[in-house]
Amino acid sequence: MPENQNEDRAGLAEAEAEVAKDPQSPHSWNRAAILLLQAGNYPKAVEYISQAVRLDPEEADNYWNRGRILFELGRYEEALADYSAAIQIAPTATLYSSRSVVNLALGKDAAALGDLNDALELDRTAQNLLNRASFFTNKGMAVDALRDMTSVIEMEPDRPNHYLARANLAFALARHYPELYEVGLGDVESALELDKDGALGPSMRQLADQFEAYLPASPNPAVSKRLIELIRSKTHE
Repeated sequence: MPENQNEDRAGLAEAEAEVAKDPQSPHSWNRAAILLLQAGNYPKAVEYISQAVRLDPEEADNYWNRGRILFELGRYEEALADYSAAIQIAPTATLYSSRSVVNLALGKDAAALGDLNDALELDRTAQNLLNRASFFTNKGMAVDALRDMTSVIEMEPDRPNHYLARANLAFALARHYPELYEVGLGDVESALELDKDGALGPSMRQLADQFEAYLPASPNPAVSKRLIELIRSKTHE
């Protein structure tokens, strides 16, 4: 049998059996779509979840699930429409965060930021702040990212990766705000202290290598040397 036919049939028998139990139930079609997803049969999954939407057009999860599948297929505009429909029915922080990813994929940066702000208004968690900090970082808005990372650290002060992320932002801004060199160094110290299992070792050594490479041009060579020595003394291959 040709490979594409195998793919078309992947999970289909199970899905059909699920729907046969109650063909008028949107939940049956939804569960069948999940089976097709697990089998990697995305086109059929869209077909089945669309039937769930038709049977229950007021259920936000149906639009959300279809939006997720459409996004995986690269059908971003359709995915955006489904996420927006889900938000219209039942706005949640998770939905806004998910829609921000779709807006980013479409190059709609302002809309993506709006979604991230709305997610935070509904649920001010460390994860939602991290999502916005990541957006700011990727867009070169280091000051805003630094502010959000500071809030994240206040919420989760025992996570070493948070300190390393803020340190990188502080060092990126230090040429314009020299006082941030010390902030970055302090964050590296905190990260090393909290990193009991050494998981951040490779990232730390990479940071030290970068500072060493640019040491001749460093506007604050004293801090750069302290950071290199600190990392090299606290981590090993």
